Amino acid sequence: MSECRPRHQARLASLVFLVRNGAVLLECRPATSDRFAGLWDGVGGHVEAGEDIEAAARRELREETGLEATSLSLRGVIHETGLLGHAYVVFLFVGEASSQAARPGAGVGELAWQPLDALAELPLVPDIGVLLPRLLEAREPLFVTERYDGGDVPVALWVGGQEVPLPRASEAQGVSA
Repeated sequence: MSECRPRHQARLASLVFLVRNGAVLLECRPATSDRFAGLWDGVGGHVEAGEDIEAAARRELREETGLEATSLSLRGVIHETGLLGHAYVVFLFVGEASSQAARPGAGVGELAWQPLDALAELPLVPDIGVLLPRLLEAREPLFVTERYDGGDVPVALWVGGQEVPLPRASEAQGVSA
């Protein structure tokens, strides 16, 4: 008897970018992380069984930062393939925080409110440098497809069906124009 495997599978995740007073809350991934070690990223994690997508984003935000979002809006959906050999569907949210007093939860790297006009100085996860400006201005969700090298290096990115250049590894910091 042959083994029955689902033909399509993807892990569900959320990623939140809180904005307050001209800054965005980012996490610098720990040096021990299996992905994006030492790079700045949004705050998020996996969607649990039976949990709705927005509830997952709010729970992850609370667990990882101790903050509540006063508003949260879906600004994008990424279908990632090849990230550490897996496929993900990531729901991207932008919101506002009731406070700036973030405190990292267990296993979370450094949290900091980074000025929006200084993001080009940070070592960001490569797709975040490309996507964050679009997410902050989007009125409707962006639909994104991204392919990884089997590790944590993106090799191709499409936004709304159009290929968007990614920074090379040597320039993978800061927000791209």
